[in-house]
Amino acid sequence: MAQRITVEGTITPSTFLAAGDRRTVTRTAFVEKLIAKGFIRVVDDETSAEVAPVVEEKTEEVFAVPARNAKREVWAAFLTRLDPDIHFTDEDGRDDLIELYESRG
Repeated sequence: MAQRITVEGTITPSTFLAAGDRRTVTRTAFVEKLIAKGFIRVVDDETSAEVAPVVEEKTEEVFAVPARNAKREVWAAFLTRLDPDIHFTDEDGRDDLIELYESRG
């Protein structure tokens, strides 16, 4: 179970919580940092709730075309990730790699 606490904004200015306002939040590293710096204070730490299971999303990797002024190594990595990959040699410069990409079928 994740620990839920009720916090209150202090006089110290914060964009997280206005002075005097209360909110129930999950105790995280971010919340701990706000408490340590004095932006919020714990009012009630008796609240607890069950953690919802984390759902893992399956996503395909999307590779953006590098900028034309990106380093040669960036272009080389990009070209090897393409399906089918574009073959090049170590002697090809950045401009050569860009030309290979633009002239592919």
